[in-house]
Amino acid sequence: LGLFVAVAVTSGFTVSLSAQTPKDAQKPAPKVKGVRSVPITSVEGRDNFEAYCAVCHGREGKGNGPAAPAMKVPVPDLTMIAARNNGKFDPVQVEQVIKGTGKTSTPAHGVEDMPIWGNVFATEDLGVSTLRIRTLVNYLESIQAGGKK
Repeated sequence: LGLFVAVAVTSGFTVSLSAQTPKDAQKPAPKVKGVRSVPITSVEGRDNFEAYCAVCHGREGKGNGPAAPAMKVPVPDLTMIAARNNGKFDPVQVEQVIKGTGKTSTPAHGVEDMPIWGNVFATEDLGVSTLRIRTLVNYLESIQAGGKK
């Protein structure tokens, strides 16, 4: 799977990201080249992470993806979810953030809802959608610093 250099959306259009914060208003906003997204059919967590999350969070989940410089605030290191939660990985909370029903504490996209890339996991088949989200949550749990929490 290739790493996208734009936020992926299933409708097939591209999104280019650029942002400025007041403290760096004098500097030009970073530009991120938009590319056409290619929806995937895999339900594997790692595949979905690489296709839809790595553009911002980086291939290793550390918040250093190619679109990260264009975000308004630093992109969270997803390998530290458990560490930020007193050593516990809460799969329900993570699932809510992925679905967009949970709120992020530092909205990198200018909004609190995630994911910015839209309803990637919404399909006609609720079972497939649920499976894709659960395998993504399991993948995120597997990359936590220090192993599974």
